[in-house]
Amino acid sequence: MSKLTKTSSFPFTGGQPANPPAGRRTVPSQDDIIAFYRTSERVSWNLTELLDIPWTDIDIDLLSVADINVVETTMLVEANSPDYVANLIEYFKADQDVCDFIMMWGMEEWKHYYALRDYLTKVRIAVEARRAELGDAAADDERLAAIEASVHNALTDDVAAVREASVQNWGIPSHYVPAQLVANTTFQEFVTADFYRNHARHVQEPTLAKLEMLLAKDETRHEMFYEGKVKDCLEAEPDVMPLVIDALKEFGMPGAYLLDGYDVRRADMENAAFPTLADKKAAFVRLFGKMERVLGHDNAMRVFTEGNYLSDGVNDPSRKKMKPELITRLMTRRLG
Repeated sequence: MSKLTKTSSFPFTGGQPANPPAGRRTVPSQDDIIAFYRTSERVSWNLTELLDIPWTDIDIDLLSVADINVVETTMLVEANSPDYVANLIEYFKADQDVCDFIMMWGMEEWKHYYALRDYLTKVRIAVEARRAELGDAAADDERLAAIEASVHNALTDDVAAVREASVQNWGIPSHYVPAQLVANTTFQEFVTADFYRNHARHVQEPTLAKLEMLLAKDETRHEMFYEGKVKDCLEAEPDVMPLVIDALKEFGMPGAYLLDGYDVRRADMENAAFPTLADKKAAFVRLFGKMERVLGHDNAMRVFTEGNYLSDGVNDPSRKKMKPELITRLMTRRLG
């Protein structure tokens, strides 16, 4: 993986003054933290059980190259969890309750990385076994070769490259107020959960489908916790709503700041999880519905029609904005 260089820009919030550490607090609620922890203990899945699944249980005949590319990309993004945690702890160091949550959240995200990495490791062993079985005939298997190349890249130097890119390109804007940061994180978690859930529906290999459903359930709990924090912040300080709207106009997934060739990766992932027009439409409807619950209908429309949704948060003049009538058609199922 080549080194990614990306300059962060904040076209909607860049004029905000820096927010001092003392102002980086949400609405304190130790009860919310304990409630999350109780649920986590009750529903948490066992990483050891996944690690103990033998490589022979993975049916590589049911894997496509796109499936492996999905696992590689998601594993690389999840691999950066230490940097996410470090940045969030530094930002919220004046908010003990949120820091407590971040520690639990970080452990669950680490499990995601390790489970995905373990899966790729077992796929590599299965591919090597297949090559040994087929002998010279394996040399002509393009699918097998492509899977092997993707796994090799992910398990060699890509994780180190991602973490290096994170240091250079990713970070929490110092001018964001807590409600802006938590709102962005809410939707990152929501999009991730929706992706895992829908790719699991389409993937044919049972072990991968099971793994992705477990990850989706975790991400759903995360985004629901963050949603509650956003609503608490907006209830306590209604005047920050315009700032939250502006921050969400800049919303983008972290992969854009961490992975080279992200536009291609993103398109491949969308096609793998949402292969039909109906799937893509349904995904947008769910995302808009989430935005509507947090911000209200009119504010959600502003985020999508004025912001950089179609360019993953990047201020790209070549990308058109979404028009209100298109959103209305999507939401009312009139696609013609």
